Amino acid sequence: MSMSEAIRIAIGAPLSGNAAALGAEMKQAIELAVEEQNADGGIAGVPIMVEGADDQGNVETGRQVADDFCSRPDLLGVVGHYNSNVTIAAAEIYAAHDLPMITPIASDTALTERSLPNVFRFTNRDDQTGAAIARHLYDAMGKRRAVLVETETMYGHSMGIAFSRAFLSLGGRIAERRTVREGSRDFDPLVASLRADFDLLFYGGSFEGAFILRAMRRAGLDQLFASGDGCWDAVNFLEPAGETATLGEGVLVLSATPEVGRVAGSSDFAGRYAALFGPIGNYAVNSYDSARVLIAAIKNAAAESEGNPSRRDVLTAMRKLHFKGIAYSDPVQWDEKGDNLAAVTALNVVENGRFRQVAEIPQMQKSIR
Repeated sequence: MSMSEAIRIAIGAPLSGNAAALGAEMKQAIELAVEEQNADGGIAGVPIMVEGADDQGNVETGRQVADDFCSRPDLLGVVGHYNSNVTIAAAEIYAAHDLPMITPIASDTALTERSLPNVFRFTNRDDQTGAAIARHLYDAMGKRRAVLVETETMYGHSMGIAFSRAFLSLGGRIAERRTVREGSRDFDPLVASLRADFDLLFYGGSFEGAFILRAMRRAGLDQLFASGDGCWDAVNFLEPAGETATLGEGVLVLSATPEVGRVAGSSDFAGRYAALFGPIGNYAVNSYDSARVLIAAIKNAAAESEGNPSRRDVLTAMRKLHFKGIAYSDPVQWDEKGDNLAAVTALNVVENGRFRQVAEIPQMQKSIR
């Protein structure tokens, strides 16, 4: 394509539905990255145009969004999507049209196991994060008997499998395994039915976590509540959990990136984001860096193609990229599957109504299978 008029990229995210706030945060951070690049001259003096589409967190809608993006030959890349099931479905469509896709957030292991050449995952994989928190719970905290609760969702099941495989391989035991429906709020019957011989409850899911925790504490169960990054959420976990997040043995929640301030540039970004949109949330840093990675790849591709990069040129540039961002300490670079070798697992407790990081765990060389 010619860059004489504009460089076009797109955002696929849930802008309606129960994840709309997270999708909006993702979109805002990406647009901020584009705005800042344009203020610095765009790419070789050409502005970047970005548009967002609402995938509604729905697989079929996500496919429609992907079809629409692919039908536009001047579109050079997509930052998206949020939900793993939507991302997996859309990725196949993008692959058929050589359209680069980088997801800031989708963590299901299956996304990159297919080694699609156009797919890049900025965040860590569930098998990496599940194994990391399992090892910390077993080795550092001495936990041996877990109750595993997961939602009937792709994310919940993926985190449940990742945690249980790792915990069992270390010598731990899964005392009970339960599934709950997405959107449920009454967990008193679930908690009342649990046996007393467990020393932690691990939850694989998102918006239900705070209500499971509250039910535990109401029932007098003081065991540790641990979870994946679905509960790394101020609005949907910290606020409804309230003081129960610090009662008993408290909580241990993994996060997609280290605490803001631990990586150079992250605090400055948080300030710029907050000035425009309010306090920074869960995935703004990942989304901002994902957009910057795509922009850097387009810039490199343009330099190699005399200002006329194709989608395949951008893909080639993406695979070669080493990019120092603000989300992780190490430069972004990709393994053969499209996973980010710089991604780490951060573990957090809650103090004074806020998450505080207590550990950072690098990737293992091999995932536990």
